[in-house]
Amino acid sequence: MGQQPNIELTEAEKPRTALEPPPAKRWRPTKPGLITAPEQVPVGGRFGSAAPDGGWALRLLSEADLPDSNPNLRGVLQGLMVARAAAFGRAPVPEDLELALVLCGYGFEAPAEIVERRERWLAAVPAEARPGQTAVSEVDRELLLVKPERARWVLARADAE
Repeated sequence: MGQQPNIELTEAEKPRTALEPPPAKRWRPTKPGLITAPEQVPVGGRFGSAAPDGGWALRLLSEADLPDSNPNLRGVLQGLMVARAAAFGRAPVPEDLELALVLCGYGFEAPAEIVERRERWLAAVPAEARPGQTAVSEVDRELLLVKPERARWVLARADAE
């Protein structure tokens, strides 16, 4: 209801804004295992390395034109893509898929040892708890972080050495 124009309100009669309580200063978790700080997040082993929205790799794979129809290839590529994305602290992007394909020996004249490694990775997928786990564990971390062109060059030279 509006105020009548002939009545003056004093400060005591005007509505007051409610103050919000401050955050608790000495709160401690009461449940064991409750994570309260970023450094408490478990990593490695069964926890792996979390990436923000690792499921986006599946979306990229569903839209990609893969060079092989083997269903295990998706598992290997997904594992490599998520591992690379996690190393950068972001969700998977198309460049991760391109690098994963290069690491599997697609897109260039791959040496025989790269093709054999890919076949071993593909054979291991059905027995893995996380698809692509073998591939991720065997790939050098520094190679996982380079651009696809650089990885292609490094892998192609592996045959010459």
